[in-house]
Amino acid sequence: MDEREKCGIEALSVFLMGLGVFLLVLGPCSGLYPISHGLIALVASWVLAITIRVFFFGGGSEETHQHRRYY
Repeated sequence: MDEREKCGIEALSVFLMGLGVFLLVLGPCSGLYPISHGLIALVASWVLAITIRVFFFGGGSEETHQHRRYY
């Protein structure tokens, strides 16, 4: 994966996290839905962002992955 693809994935994950915060604040303040739905939207977008990030970048450092590979 080259540097340009990494930047795109990082931008997507930051966008999804920001979207979750935006949905948490916007909906209840405008009266579109209750705060409980805003919290659900926040958690769902953050789970999606973290899942995408872990899928493309892995969960730990390279040393951890090499250690697990041998045992």
